[in-house]
Amino acid sequence: MGWDPAEVLRMAERIPWIRDLHLYEEVGSTNDIARDLGEMGAPEGLVVLADAQRAGRGRAGRSWWTPPGVALAISILVRPRRPLGDWPQLTMIAGLAAVEGIETVGCPAGLKWPNDIMIPPSRSRDAPASTWRKAGGILVESVPPTFAVVGIGLNVNTPLEAAPSELVEILGSIRHTMGHAVSRLAVLEGLLQAFARLYDEWNEGASVIERWAARLMMLGQPVRIYASGEVQEGIAESVSAEGGLWLRLPDGRREYFLAGDVSLRWL
Repeated sequence: MGWDPAEVLRMAERIPWIRDLHLYEEVGSTNDIARDLGEMGAPEGLVVLADAQRAGRGRAGRSWWTPPGVALAISILVRPRRPLGDWPQLTMIAGLAAVEGIETVGCPAGLKWPNDIMIPPSRSRDAPASTWRKAGGILVESVPPTFAVVGIGLNVNTPLEAAPSELVEILGSIRHTMGHAVSRLAVLEGLLQAFARLYDEWNEGASVIERWAARLMMLGQPVRIYASGEVQEGIAESVSAEGGLWLRLPDGRREYFLAGDVSLRWL
């Protein structure tokens, strides 16, 4: 197994919020395992971690590539006290936590609406937003009103040359940006420490919307949105508490998009 079980256990012990951690060599999907455990009554703070996934997935049923030994595949079980209408903000918490985890090893990071984790092609944060690449994604699956599973996939030392051909042009990895391999455990611990802190603050009533918006790279930028077979272009203006995006059209009107089956590209 690529993970050292003893090291992972010591890491979990440094984060009191984690109630239980299940470590696997290979699974179909960490989200599926966490969901099954949630339905059996597992407590909030359960973490499922795998060295590799055979059937990882992203938003709208898209597949997510998780080769062994180089990436993060993690799912976190939560039982929020916030109203159901606030649960979409779990994606915001996960995104902020992923960014903090990446920055733990000195790599710049940002977010692209609605759920992409982005890093630049080199260590320069000044690289144009359109050149940043997708290093990971977030998939939150809710089972209201009792629990939700927060899934995060992240390319840490993933060799981009081995990526499936359809992903080569869009994927990034921390190793590629930094020019050397980094510690998966350090990224994981930074992510989980940040998630525990942000989630507890949010569960007590704090807002994460402004912090999330500050990390969204495309706000204020010209973008193209593909939704329901149609294409709209404009300026990505702002986001809502539900995680939706307001687009300012060329004629001055505003149009609102929820994540759903929507894709966003820079112009």
